[in-house]
Amino acid sequence: MYAETSAVARAQPVGMHRCCIRIGDVSIGLRADCPGDIELTGEMQRFQSISTDCDIDVCVQWTDRLQQPSGRKLFDSGSVWVLHEGDDGFVFDFATPVLGDQPYKRLVVDRGFTDARLLLNRECLRGSRQVYPLEYPLDELLVTNWLARSRGVEVHGCGVVDHGTGGHLFLGHSGAGKSTTARLWRSFRGVQVLSDDRIILREQSSEIWMHGTPWHGEGGFASPEKTKVKKIFVLEHGVRNEILPLPRARAVAELFARCFPPFYDHGALTFTLSFLHRITGSVPCYLYRFVPDQRAVSEILNFRG
Repeated sequence: MYAETSAVARAQPVGMHRCCIRIGDVSIGLRADCPGDIELTGEMQRFQSISTDCDIDVCVQWTDRLQQPSGRKLFDSGSVWVLHEGDDGFVFDFATPVLGDQPYKRLVVDRGFTDARLLLNRECLRGSRQVYPLEYPLDELLVTNWLARSRGVEVHGCGVVDHGTGGHLFLGHSGAGKSTTARLWRSFRGVQVLSDDRIILREQSSEIWMHGTPWHGEGGFASPEKTKVKKIFVLEHGVRNEILPLPRARAVAELFARCFPPFYDHGALTFTLSFLHRITGSVPCYLYRFVPDQRAVSEILNFRG
């Protein structure tokens, strides 16, 4: 699948301890020699599932140190991770000055994002009490890149499932009011909130469905459930509540500005734009300027657009 490097060659043999999680109907299987190496955080435990055949398989191993990747640099996140081209796939390095000069972990993955090896750097992590292999943002990178291969998209949004009116997706940049919207609906309607920050959109039987994720916002809402999307609202703060229809071309642009495609992958970007066109062709999209009180909820409930 990918060429062995000196770091990989020194890694410990992998045993049979295994666990699986499911996010947006994407299953990720983890296996390692030690059960502690595949332990999940409390939030991720809500997404744990049972599966013997996962969409993404990750082998977790320890190595003494990690050398500089030899492939071309494709992308620098500006935070903890950098992407390099691998011999037959991709290499994601995660580093922070707090843990030294070397990457503290490395994800080596094939081009289809189905088979991966996660290398934990013993030199950097020797004193760590606990290592979570899927610690953010690695978990999100795996899922978004797998989805971008003609399977779906992750958006910056709040997903609300109302027992009377169905599934409403509220899109917004940071500070637009996604967590506020989630709290308002929970307070006045007792709804289920799939997430107040990250939602996965996928097509199912020619319908658009939204899935909750563990990557929540300030409200801490995270659910593994899913529902069909009835309407999409792009959030903006306003002086009064106002719902305006979005022309399809603008709706695509608004969704694209609030999604998470791999910008370093031309094929993934092409699919993402095509998928957003399908979404806006089947789900009504609106601009929602709102005031953060109970009337904001009533406006949506009474809307018949």
